[in-house]
Amino acid sequence: MTVNLLIFSLTFIKIPHITNINPLLYKNKINNDKLNYYKKSISNITKKNTINIINSFKYIPCDYDNNEKCFAHCDDHSEEECKIIFKKDKFDTFKTIFYIIVWFVLSAKYNITNKQRLNILNLPWFQSVGSLGSGSILVLLLWKTKLRLAPKLNFKEIKTYLPIAFFHSIGHITAVISMGAGAVSFTQIVKAAEPIFTSGFNWLLLGDVITFPVGLSLFTIVLGVSFASVSELSFTWTSFISAMLSNVAFAGRNVFSRLSLDKPKGKNITPENLFGILTVMSFLISIPLAFIFEGYKLKNIFIDKSFSSTLLLKKTFETGLYFYLYNEAAMVVLNKINPVSHAIINTLKRIVLLFVCILFFNTPLTRNGIIGSLIAITGSYFYSNAKKLKNK
Repeated sequence: MTVNLLIFSLTFIKIPHITNINPLLYKNKINNDKLNYYKKSISNITKKNTINIINSFKYIPCDYDNNEKCFAHCDDHSEEECKIIFKKDKFDTFKTIFYIIVWFVLSAKYNITNKQRLNILNLPWFQSVGSLGSGSILVLLLWKTKLRLAPKLNFKEIKTYLPIAFFHSIGHITAVISMGAGAVSFTQIVKAAEPIFTSGFNWLLLGDVITFPVGLSLFTIVLGVSFASVSELSFTWTSFISAMLSNVAFAGRNVFSRLSLDKPKGKNITPENLFGILTVMSFLISIPLAFIFEGYKLKNIFIDKSFSSTLLLKKTFETGLYFYLYNEAAMVVLNKINPVSHAIINTLKRIVLLFVCILFFNTPLTRNGIIGSLIAITGSYFYSNAKKLKNK
């Protein structure tokens, strides 16, 4: 994607002494047809040179056994005239670390801006429509500009993704409702219980046996969430139930993904495009739901002048971009490392998010709340590790 963006940008660079030519000043020397031909030729040469520059960077063998690759700049496309810039494994490690940082930062930004916009206008159903719509605009632009190869689906293939998109939209909406009804940190605590529902759905619908290590990890999660919730100062039943419903919805999404995506339906179905498809479909599903559950509030909102519409739109657009991009970063990381390492990083991310939200919003958290949160989050990691061992 980065290379495509670079090529896309460079092809629009203009050459000043060509683009600034006034044909009237040269009417005695060059007619308009020749001038246009000259400009077109120069443009083609510029594009060709740009592509050649991009293609001169490549991976080449670093040793005679071809066991290691290096990123290098090669003259005339010859590997004998290459200058090694860095080794591939080091560059891959750097990219992975970079995407992990992006994942963490954007996830924190999403949680903060999401709560800020809910503080401005606490309409979580319509706010969810806005954030899913922002993500949809981004991915549609990527497909339209061909910076990313667009997926190709027929109507029958689209129907196979509908259950997954429905659960994805409900999972997102109920999480937003939870954040609007209570502290963001409390929502993070309850969200740590998602593996319980995923395991339950797998057992009921897929016949996936719950082993002793898996069961022990689930018990740890229940213990931690319960211990943190009963002592949490910002506890509200709306926030708790909504976060639990979000866990159920995302667990359902995961199970239907396994049922429908053993063989991806359609063409160009990469992990990034799959999330793009789910985002667009979830956006369309969320629109009628928002009008059903919050449409009656719109009249009073238009009358109320106590908030800035510009600020609200800005926060909503930012929230949608953060939500979409941090999920894509998480997918990229998952494709580069093994699931156990990903579970460790995800556990660390949840801990970071918990304390970032506590510090940013100055949310008080009891000692029991901290202990219970760490127990629940640790249980989530052990669940992922137990599932990995079970599947070996």
